[in-house]
Amino acid sequence: MKLLAYILFIATASASDQATLALKNGTKRTGEIVFADDHQIRLKIPLGEQGGATATISITRSDLAAIDFLIEPQMEELLSSPTPSRITELDGLWTKFGQWLALPNSPTGRIGCALGEALLASSHSQNTKKALGIFKEVEAKSWNLADRERAKVGRLQSMLASGKATEAMSEAKDIAVNKENASLLIEAKFIMAQARHKDFLKFLKENPRWNEDSRAIPERHQIYNEVLELYLYPALFMGSESDSAARGLWGAVDIYRASGEIPLAMETSRDITTLYPDSPYASKAKEFLSQLTPEQTAMDKEKEGREALAMAASTPVPVASPTATPNDSHETPNPKSTKKKKYGNPPTKN
Repeated sequence: MKLLAYILFIATASASDQATLALKNGTKRTGEIVFADDHQIRLKIPLGEQGGATATISITRSDLAAIDFLIEPQMEELLSSPTPSRITELDGLWTKFGQWLALPNSPTGRIGCALGEALLASSHSQNTKKALGIFKEVEAKSWNLADRERAKVGRLQSMLASGKATEAMSEAKDIAVNKENASLLIEAKFIMAQARHKDFLKFLKENPRWNEDSRAIPERHQIYNEVLELYLYPALFMGSESDSAARGLWGAVDIYRASGEIPLAMETSRDITTLYPDSPYASKAKEFLSQLTPEQTAMDKEKEGREALAMAASTPVPVASPTATPNDSHETPNPKSTKKKKYGNPPTKN
């Protein structure tokens, strides 16, 4: 079945050879690209609406201003879901469209980013190295700013996965300071959080009894606070960025679990399932909550707080008599909740 699906994909992907070429003289030609190199392009064009007659014309590469390919639904779906299982298909697209990377309107930069992300998600060292090279190429040559910025994030992620955490952290800090745009800022902070997360786990491994060492305590608290601040940034200030906020909250759950702070991990996991139920991290949070032991669930202070509030809400409130004035009534207003909203605005439903 998988083989058949792949053959069907290759067959339909051939339609992506259909393209509209915009020339520098203002004219456009639409047809099927049958050959292309650094110097010329041969384009098969129809001669009329009937009869199926075609002709092949040559276009000098230097005369080309932009190129628009016909993107089939299968290709669009592939680019929208770049998983490790689809590396072969994405690699084929990257090979096929690679020569158009710098040409306006080409999808090559997007293809490269999707392939790089799929390679990076596979967690194989060779794939990580290949992803780094692809991200560098897209960042340097793509005509599209969004693709270049996406590739920059991918390059830093690849550096982090390759053990170049210090370099990735340094560059991410520069991005965060410059605040080039909101999405890039979020990604920069997430990369910084991942780097500090590794530092935190390394510290705990090297200092298993840190709480008994007066020299280690300040360092632990510093890393702990830094990584949580970075992970929680989207949820605190950009709650409408659903996936980024949920991703950061899940990172915080990992920190709490590593610290043995199970009640905080439980509370944050519930926040993910409540605020961002459609995010991919909601299922992870539910799985974590379902695997808790009775001893761990007994530590749930948040549950105790909810039960206390429920009891308070069910207690009858004295009501003033119909003839009482505001001054002689013994009724007291219900106190406002003093619990602050922990995170930013939840995502709005479309």
